[in-house]
Amino acid sequence: MSRSRSLPRAKGGQAIVEFAIFAPLIFLLLLGVLDFGRAVVTYVAIAEAAHDGARQLILIKNIGSTPPDTTLIAATEAEIDGGVSLQEDPCIASGTTPCPSTPTTPNTGYIWITQNRTPGHNEVTVKVTYFYAPLTDIITNAIGGPITLTASSSMRAEY
Repeated sequence: MSRSRSLPRAKGGQAIVEFAIFAPLIFLLLLGVLDFGRAVVTYVAIAEAAHDGARQLILIKNIGSTPPDTTLIAATEAEIDGGVSLQEDPCIASGTTPCPSTPTTPNTGYIWITQNRTPGHNEVTVKVTYFYAPLTDIITNAIGGPITLTASSSMRAEY
């Protein structure tokens, strides 16, 4: 009596095709999650930097004198790690651009320091505006371009 043996069909090719279809979608989703995480971390960093800059400003005894902008910018930049480039908002020096303005170069930021610097327990504000660009062009195109992140901190002057 002879038995006929039938060999099972190989289905290894089906798994490869399914992986080839879904792998790019999963990879793009992963890149989107990573870019979103970077944006959240950057926002937290600029919020802490604005808070630290405002704290430095209210501790200055003669707040109404020459603005100590370089000291504030240095203190604010020291709060942010990773080589973030911050500079004073150009609208403060020119007086013509609407304040605060938005940076145009990706991954750079402006620091806007309140114009009301009179002594006597007045409120001062430090605002950091950062032009965040995602790592991948695909994500940038999907969300419509770079994102402007803004954080500000207001405190009452102690002197």
